[in-house]
Amino acid sequence: MAVGGVGRGGGKGRAGGAKGASGKAPVGGSSFGGKVDKAESLVGPSGLVGSSNVESAKAADPIAAQAMAIAKQLKNGGFKNKEEATRHLVAEVLKEKLHMKSSTLSGKIADALQEDPRLNQVLERLWSKAE
Repeated sequence: MAVGGVGRGGGKGRAGGAKGASGKAPVGGSSFGGKVDKAESLVGPSGLVGSSNVESAKAADPIAAQAMAIAKQLKNGGFKNKEEATRHLVAEVLKEKLHMKSSTLSGKIADALQEDPRLNQVLERLWSKAE
């Protein structure tokens, strides 16, 4: 007895594997038929509205709170320069999320963050948020 392989469609009335919904997907970008209003669509994965803003996420996320603390230390002269603050931030993220400590890895990641223009712009915004 032969078993239908992937992509053969099954044949003889058997199911041919997972098939998508019939018909075309809506063109408007909303697959829920517009049932989600604009206020709900602004809520980010953390549940906060506008979660890309560092200040609004500081109470909910310990990493964001640590980043703000590092930014304040940078502004108050706790770090020599932004590169040192970036290395410290990366080390904190590694410690918090991955439970590991590696100065070499922290240095490589910090260098990569500073070399990428888009990510460097995010870092600059973060450092300017210090109160």
